[in-house]
Amino acid sequence: MAEPSPQLRAAYDAAMARLPVVTRVIFMMHRVDALSYVEIACRLSISDSAVQACVAEALGMIAAILDGDMPRRWRDADIAPAESDLRRRYRASCQERLRALGHSEPLAWASEHDDDLIVNIAFLQTLPAPVLETFLLSRVDGLNYQRIAKRMWTLPFVVRRRMLHMVRALDRQPMTFEQWLRAGALAWGLAT
Repeated sequence: MAEPSPQLRAAYDAAMARLPVVTRVIFMMHRVDALSYVEIACRLSISDSAVQACVAEALGMIAAILDGDMPRRWRDADIAPAESDLRRRYRASCQERLRALGHSEPLAWASEHDDDLIVNIAFLQTLPAPVLETFLLSRVDGLNYQRIAKRMWTLPFVVRRRMLHMVRALDRQPMTFEQWLRAGALAWGLAT
């Protein structure tokens, strides 16, 4: 079989990126990881009919996108209950992780499913203000440690220490929904 052209590969990758998260992850588990519908269903603790619906939906959406059409979710009745359950479990996991980091308030989950943004904001609220400010000056404003130290009226070694604190905090940050799905599916697969 011939390799697809770089243009076709780029179009396919762009189409994959536009798929809903659960549909994309399940499709990749089936096509890339070569898992059966039953294996995916067991790993994610959802029905195999939801897995079948996600794979079918992914194929239909990819074809629509490659044809220049607007993709639409046409298997929502089959997918929505599984997606809702996965999001509920993800949110509980994030809430627990954030609580361990010192964020005691319940998160205000939005129905638009922008869970990753909500989790990131809550995570940033767990950081000491000087650490967060130092990180933002470095990553957003692009300042080096000397310039940050000067702006914050501190010493460069303090800036380095704050950045190290931030790096360690990022290791404890909750995963995105997609990362959580993939990591959970992998971990559940290893446990079986």
